[in-house]
Amino acid sequence: MFHRGTERAGLTTQLADAVLRRLLETEVADVLIDRVIQALMRSGELERLIAKVVVDFEASPILDSLVDRQIERVLLELRRSEALQLLIQKQAGDYLVHLGEHPAPVQRLIQEQSRGVVEEFLESLRARALAGDDTVDRWVRRATGRS
Repeated sequence: MFHRGTERAGLTTQLADAVLRRLLETEVADVLIDRVIQALMRSGELERLIAKVVVDFEASPILDSLVDRQIERVLLELRRSEALQLLIQKQAGDYLVHLGEHPAPVQRLIQEQSRGVVEEFLESLRARALAGDDTVDRWVRRATGRS
């Protein structure tokens, strides 16, 4: 009996699907769908629904995975692109020529980096000197009995 009930439910579902498909193919369905969409647009519900769908897509691991795969595919194709490689080489060459013609910014950058390295070294040296002074003071106090 259970098998027959499942069979009947399956047949009912198939019939309902067939009737629904036929109904959706009629002009009445087109008019009805248009009216529903218009009503949704007037009420603002359609906009809220679309916003929710977009937010749901933003948080979708499936969509993230799909986008990641597409990006990887595009990047791989770009890496293989001879035209892109030639463009990068040309741009790098143009940039080196520009730097050769305008050395002041590069010199300023090197000076700033050098100054930063020297300042870090001096700060480290000061910190070690202060630590050394503290060590000597403690040693002198112990030696003189003034802990």
